Amino acid sequence: MKTKDNSKGITILELMITVVIFGIATTLAFPQFERTMDKLRLKSAGRDIVSSLRLARSDAVSRRQQFGVYFDLYSGRCILFKDLANLTAFTYDAGSDSDMVTTPLPSHVNFGSTSFPSSVVIFKPDGSASNSGSIGLYSSEGSYGTFTVDVLSSTGRVKLIFGS
Repeated sequence: MKTKDNSKGITILELMITVVIFGIATTLAFPQFERTMDKLRLKSAGRDIVSSLRLARSDAVSRRQQFGVYFDLYSGRCILFKDLANLTAFTYDAGSDSDMVTTPLPSHVNFGSTSFPSSVVIFKPDGSASNSGSIGLYSSEGSYGTFTVDVLSSTGRVKLIFGS
């Protein structure tokens, strides 16, 4: 008499081996995933800064008035403002300038050094900037590289540069 083998399932041993392999793969991939996400947050913050600077330049040209961006290094935000105070001083005056857009940096992203005087860049109605300079961004979570945002005063050109 023949017996019919109807075993179509999996054994508990096969299931445990699969779970262990999946666990090991996840453990190995998680640090790489975190590192990638941190680098993406850093790059996103750099693009937000570039967008704020380009918006300030665009508003200055289209409205024929001075607009600027102030980098608040201590609170980790950049403030787009209409320059209403002393138009030749090229400074940010929180009391008399009108803040338009405040962009906070994401968590674990910080401003590095800046070469802008008083951490301010002002765009003139002709599209040029008050001065050339740069501001750096870095991650406080680890060594994931840095980003630098450069502004050229003669043309007002804004560029994001990745550094190691």
